[in-house]
Amino acid sequence: MTAPLPARTTVQVLPLAMGQHLQLWLPAGSQLLCQAPQVCVTESAQWQGERLVSRHTRLADGEQMVLAHEGWIGILAPQGGELLCLRPLRQPWSDRLPGWVRGMRRWAASRRVRDAGCAKPM
Repeated sequence: MTAPLPARTTVQVLPLAMGQHLQLWLPAGSQLLCQAPQVCVTESAQWQGERLVSRHTRLADGEQMVLAHEGWIGILAPQGGELLCLRPLRQPWSDRLPGWVRGMRRWAASRRVRDAGCAKPM
């Protein structure tokens, strides 16, 4: 079963030569689709408890994976091929502005209520 794509993505085709190793920074939620006999993906290291762990995944032709965390990944193509990379687009700052304004209004209202109870007569 394939994971649903984010509403807005960019697509990048990565041609891979035989034996090529590639380092690439990808955001969380990026999808990788293998179009090669085999591709080995090493995800960025994450802390699990007190250990630093890096997940290694082998993809065969037609298989895909979704990255849970952002960071640098390593891609190794022993036999060459292509890797299709679908990156979710960041939401533009102008789309995030209404939520920020609502948050600031809530914060200001809570300050007024708190300060109203502490007002000192002059």
